[in-house]
Amino acid sequence: MKHPPVTSRHRRRTLTTRTGGKATTYRLSPHLQKGLALLGKVRKMSANQMVNEAVGEYLESRTAVVEADLQETLRRVRAFRESDPNFESAIAKFAEAEATLGEEDPVEGSTTPTAGPVQTRVRELIRG
Repeated sequence: MKHPPVTSRHRRRTLTTRTGGKATTYRLSPHLQKGLALLGKVRKMSANQMVNEAVGEYLESRTAVVEADLQETLRRVRAFRESDPNFESAIAKFAEAEATLGEEDPVEGSTTPTAGPVQTRVRELIRG
């Protein structure tokens, strides 16, 4: 029985099945490739095994750092929220600013003089 020729597609499928992972292409600098080749000979490991090991260690250490950062951020947010849960301090500051600067606030409305008979009639017509 003659076997079909081994194609790169067949090779990828076989590699994926054996290793349990998907064949992925990453570009390594020539310096890193040489280092992997040398270390692979010394350790009697494939470059693929060493790259998987290195990426696993990197992810483990970086996710631990990110997790610690997120926990610290969450702790600070909780402390801030608990320091003034009803925003009483913010409300007091707002009220004080309004009382102090209210007279000079250009956004504050001003009263208009009482409308005359013509203005009153126009407003009645507009309102229906």
